[in-house]
Amino acid sequence: MTAQIVLLALLAALVWRVVYLQVLQKDFLISEGTSRWQRVEVINAPRGMLTDRNGDPVAVSTPVISIWADPREIKAEDIPALAKAVGVSSKVLKTRAEQHRAFMYVKRHMTPEAANKIIELNLPGVYGQSEYKRYYPAGEVVSHVVGFTDVDDQGQEGVELAFDAQLQAVSGKKEVVRDLLGRSVRDVGELTAAHPGKNLSLTIDLRLQYLAYRELKQAIASFGAKSGSVVVMNIHTGEILALVNQPGYNPNDRSVLDPSALRNRAVTDLVEPGSVMKPITMAIALDAGLVGKNTKINTSPGYMKLGRFSIRDFRNYGTLTATEVIQKSSNVGIARLSADIPKQTYWQTLYDFGLGDAIGLGYPGEATGSIPSPLNWDEVTQGALSYGYGMAITPLHLAQAFATLANDGKRVYAKLIKDSPSPDYVTQVVSPAAARTVIDMMKTVVEPGGTARRANLDWYSVAGKTGTSHKVGSAGYDDSKYLSSFVGIAPADNPEIVTVVVINEPPEDQYYGGEVAAPIFKGFMQQALPLLGIKPDKTPLLAQGYRS
Repeated sequence: MTAQIVLLALLAALVWRVVYLQVLQKDFLISEGTSRWQRVEVINAPRGMLTDRNGDPVAVSTPVISIWADPREIKAEDIPALAKAVGVSSKVLKTRAEQHRAFMYVKRHMTPEAANKIIELNLPGVYGQSEYKRYYPAGEVVSHVVGFTDVDDQGQEGVELAFDAQLQAVSGKKEVVRDLLGRSVRDVGELTAAHPGKNLSLTIDLRLQYLAYRELKQAIASFGAKSGSVVVMNIHTGEILALVNQPGYNPNDRSVLDPSALRNRAVTDLVEPGSVMKPITMAIALDAGLVGKNTKINTSPGYMKLGRFSIRDFRNYGTLTATEVIQKSSNVGIARLSADIPKQTYWQTLYDFGLGDAIGLGYPGEATGSIPSPLNWDEVTQGALSYGYGMAITPLHLAQAFATLANDGKRVYAKLIKDSPSPDYVTQVVSPAAARTVIDMMKTVVEPGGTARRANLDWYSVAGKTGTSHKVGSAGYDDSKYLSSFVGIAPADNPEIVTVVVINEPPEDQYYGGEVAAPIFKGFMQQALPLLGIKPDKTPLLAQGYRS
């Protein structure tokens, strides 16, 4: 009887177990079984491509395969073979496997050919995942504009960071069937679709970018300067056609990288521009009716007191016309002229030129220009501002301001993305007459008697202005450290392009803007203007039969 009871109990337990598994646990068992041969995989899509204005790629996503593993499935005896295949030590790989529970990357971003050799080893628990890696065809040439992404394709610098949301792809998911070794053998179906990132076209012209990069890099190496920037802008649209900095870096190889080389100095570094600001001051005075191009200004004895400070010219120029003040770059002349400009007018017009504002590119680290409030101005402040001291702006601010001047005084807004909208209103910063008069004045700067004869072009008229300013040190202005600059507009008689060159800390024996920055402008522009199809507007003297 006891045996019968035991048998009945066992039978009942068996029946209950069958019912429990087949009815109550049915969904769980099906799920567990399915998970052994069916799984969900991520479908990666490429990040949006970046191109220059002509469609040439500057940032593309190339297909790669990342090898990953499930530590729960890896066999200890397979670790040495896997370690050898990916080029790491067995000890390192074993330690990593012990530190991860269900997923670990073995090696990221391998070429499909190299990754497939590992996958073909058929090691349990080792899989391949299709991904994309960012590649920059132009390398260092456009690195400060484009920036780069990290290993997970997230923007870290430059346009890659600024427009990361638009460029990012949206991953999808799909169900696949896998064999006993965990390899995908059949797609079951797509769960969610993958979407590639949005392509963006930059305003940069890669041809001009190469030219500016080459000229700047050669000059920095030749002079032994600390750093430098070049900005090239279309004066009608504000489109940035080239923007380069030195020192630079290669975004395709960041194994050895100086963090300071990452800075887009033309956009992030504030400087006191120096004498390149004199044409802006002159335009404001002309617009206010305070001066004409032939107005006489006494600069004797070559220096003047401003409060407790003294300002000096290179020498005593005596009486100069307003045009000659620009040509000779007279500090005394421009300071005396600026003293009659009402403070509020002066400040507001500088601000309208964009010098006290943010550029608004959305670029990471973009610096905002700084001009002191007119409420705090005295004669020292106003005099210093007239020749570019007491304010803080970037080389890009300079390019935008002079593009505005060359655009008949109509405000120009810098653009880096080709299809980005422009403001639907136009600010007339200074009158067309005042703007054109200043451009004519600036033409004398590159002629005999001017400070930038080395910027003169054979076949194109040029309007320019040099700048040489002392840098601020720990104890005030440093007598041995300079910032040298040149702003050039060409063709001057029908302006199309403005180019700004800024050289940081050139050698002490050769630091004037006309010596250091102006030749870079010439080297670049004499190649860039024909490349853009801009027709020459003058004939060289030698071609006219003259002898040098």
